[in-house]
Formats: sequence, structure tokens, C-alpha cells
Amino acid sequence: MNLDDLRAAIDCVDDQVLELIQRRSELAAAVGERKISQANAPFYVPSREASIIRRLLDRHREKANSGHVSNIPDEAIHGIYRGIIGACLALEHPMTIAFLGPEGTFSHTAAQRQFGYTAHYLPCPNLNRVFEEVEAGRATYGVVPVENAFEGAVNDTHDQFADSNMKLLICAEIQLSIHHQLLSSCTDLQAIQAVYSHPQALGQCKSWLAAHLPHANVCDVESTARGAEIVQQDQQAHSAAIASMVMAEKLSLPVLAANIEDHHQNTTRFFVIGQHDSPASGEDKTGLVITMKDQPGALFNLMKPFAARNLDLTRIESRPSKKKLWEYVFFIDILGHRDDKGVSEAIDDVKNMGATVKILGSYPISRKL
Repeated sequence: MNLDDLRAAIDCVDDQVLELIQRRSELAAAVGERKISQANAPFYVPSREASIIRRLLDRHREKANSGHVSNIPDEAIHGIYRGIIGACLALEHPMTIAFLGPEGTFSHTAAQRQFGYTAHYLPCPNLNRVFEEVEAGRATYGVVPVENAFEGAVNDTHDQFADSNMKLLICAEIQLSIHHQLLSSCTDLQAIQAVYSHPQALGQCKSWLAAHLPHANVCDVESTARGAEIVQQDQQAHSAAIASMVMAEKLSLPVLAANIEDHHQNTTRFFVIGQHDSPASGEDKTGLVITMKDQPGALFNLMKPFAARNLDLTRIESRPSKKKLWEYVFFIDILGHRDDKGVSEAIDDVKNMGATVKILGSYPISRKL
């Protein structure tokens, strides 16, 4: 086949793909109508989406292993179908997604990766407002950062879960690769007097900053996007921001240095919060907040019910309870769904010790995007 014939064949395939996407959207709309007729049926079911992605990735690998030529990586297949699923979900039911704003933050990017580009997005000035918007029903779901692979926990999110009486649950997680850009209209690093960004981003770039901008003041702001906005307004061009490539393009700010994160495997995990969690998908996690009495061996005893059932604790964080001096709450992630027999029995055993247990929700294990 010559080049024109190959292009014509691609056009033919594109037409077929488009027809199939349109057929899928019709089926998704029919699913939405069926859910409307069922009281309290959630439109967003992360376990169903996770099973779709896993099945397609398995099928993709099977095709590649059976001799079919495929240079498309799993991550690309994942991204393509996340976009299709998000668009179809919007047809089932219009959704408003709250996130730490303004537009262009990594939270915004994570939200769009999960819900597509057709949902309505509600930027919030702080994480507390994200929780409030979802609790009040003004937002269908919220997306909040929970931890970075190298800088650790996002304390504001943990405090919201620990302190709040809200009945919100984690229904999904998102893993997002994070790459930081130094944005500035200044062309000389030595002339930069201040660097603005969110404390997490500054922490993720602290070695680079120490090596290349030791003379600059490091200034915390509420988000990476806000830092970029401050720099755009700097008439003297003596400041820089650490932000995403999205913000560089949105504000037409030059990238003075690219990918300045200290670890190039830099990844942040986000939670999707809502009025419900997710049914079991077969590969799940459950989040807990546990308050124990201050006594010798408390943490050791807390671990026993999980160890006895061979349950894998993938994360444990402690935070001051803010209710009693030297009292701590523990944030724990368990492999397994809260409806699994072993998980539910272990939680009951911890409660029987006199601990206070708050189940934050069960959700499918995510893949890094």
C-alpha cells in the first residue's frame, strides 16, 4: 500500500471508532435513565470503571503477547479509555467536581483525568471548602491530594478527615505523575529574588532550589496555580513560580527550568470524596482513622488484628488529635474492601479494644497516570 492508501485506511478505521464511541454513549445514556428510575443508585461507580480498565488492559496485553504488533503502552490505553468513560459518565448525569483551585493546579489535572473534560469543575480556595462543597451537595464529588511519594502526607487533607463530622467517604483514588516547572519572565536565575508555590511543591523541589536558587526567598502560597498568577503580575520580573506546564501555557509564562522535581518518579495520590464509597472491585483498599487510648503497647496492639488475618497495611500515618495533649490519631490504608470478612472482623476487634474507628471508605486500587 502506498502512503495515500494507508491514510485512507486510517480514515476508515477512525470512522469505525467514532461510530463505536457514539454507540457506547447511547448505551451509557440508557444506563443513566435506568439509574434515575432506581432510588439512590449512584451514577459514578468506581469499581465498575476499574473493572472495565483492568479488563481492557488484560485484553491489550493478550493481543500483544499473541503476536499482534502494538506499540501503544498500557498508560496510553488507560488514558484513552478514561477519557471515553468520563465523557459517557457526563451523559449519564451532569456532575460538578470540586478541587483545590484555581484552574491549572495538579488537583485540577487529577480531576480531569478521572472525570474527563465534560464535567463541570468548581475551583475552591482551600481544601476545607472542597469538603464543604461536597457535604452541602453543591458539588457531586471532590478531589483532594492525600500524599506525595517523597514528601509524605498532605496534612490539611488528613486533618479534614480527622476533625470533620462530615459523613463523606473516599470512593476512588488517583495517582498522578508530578513534574514541576520553574516559570518566570526573568531570563537569569541569579536575578530571581522570590519563588512562589504550594508548600508541597516547594518541598518536592527543595534540593534543586538549594543548588540553583540559594539566594531566593521561598514563599508559600495556597496553590501552585496561585503562585504562577503572582509571578505573571510581577512587573519587575524578579520572581518565579513552581507550577505545572498547564499553567505555563495558560498564562504564557516562559519555562526557565523544566522538570525540577528532586525525584523524577515524583507521584502524588489524590482521593475522590463523595456521599458514598465504592462496591468491591476485587482489588481494593480501605481507609481508616483510628484513635487509641494513650497506653503502653497501644500501636502494637492495634496492629495485631490485621496481622492475624494476613491483611497488608499499605500506609500508616499519625497526626495529633487536637483534642487532648499528646493524643494521636492513626490513618491506615488496608488492602481489601471493608465488606471483606477479614477486614470487617479486624475492624471489629480494634473497636473491642476500646478504640474509636472511623471508616473513610473503600475504593479500587488505582494505576499511576
